[in-house]
Amino acid sequence: MSNNHWITPEDIERRKRKKKMMLYVSIPIVTMILTALLTILLNLL
Repeated sequence: MSNNHWITPEDIERRKRKKKMMLYVSIPIVTMILTALLTILLNLL
């Protein structure tokens, strides 16, 4: 059980890489959503 509490440098590196991947994936998705919302709003006007 106590083994799970130790954070190895590999774990830290893995978490950093995961966060970076999430950032790279989320930026285009957020941009697409914002673009879609803007397009819809402009079409309604």
